[in-house]
Amino acid sequence: MASGARPTHDGDQWLSNPDPPEHNPAQHDSGQRGSLRIGDKVAQRLAVHAALSTPGVERHAAGLDKLTGRALPTAQLDIGSNRAAAQLKVAVTWPHPLAEVAHAVQRNVADALHTMAGLAVDRVDVEVSHISVTDTASARRVQ
Repeated sequence: MASGARPTHDGDQWLSNPDPPEHNPAQHDSGQRGSLRIGDKVAQRLAVHAALSTPGVERHAAGLDKLTGRALPTAQLDIGSNRAAAQLKVAVTWPHPLAEVAHAVQRNVADALHTMAGLAVDRVDVEVSHISVTDTASARRVQ
C-alpha cells in the first residue's frame, strides 16, 4: 500500500494500515477537549421555560410589570462549580392544586437544568405569587 493510503476493509478483516490512527476527540476525556460554560442568563431562561411548560403555570404581568416587561414566572439562580440552586415565582391558573403544581415545577426545572445545562441541582424553591382566574363566575366566588 502506498504511503498516505487509507486502510481498506475487506469483509471482516482490515487489510494493511500503514498510517497511524486518526485523532478522534470523542474517544478522549471531555476535560482534554476544553471547557463548557453555560451563562447564568441561559440557565435562568431554561428554568423559566421549564416552569412555563408545567401544566397549571401561566405567564402573568400586572401593574408596572406590564410596563417594565417583567412577568411571572421569574427565576433567580445561584450557580457555582456546576451546581445550582433556583428560586422561582410563578402564577398558577385556577383551579389547579397549588402544591401539585409547585412540585411539578420543581421537578421540571431540576430536570431541565440537569439535562440541558449539565448542572447538579441542589434545590428548587417555588413561590406561588399569583393565582389567575380566567372564568368570571369563578372569580366572583373566590373574591
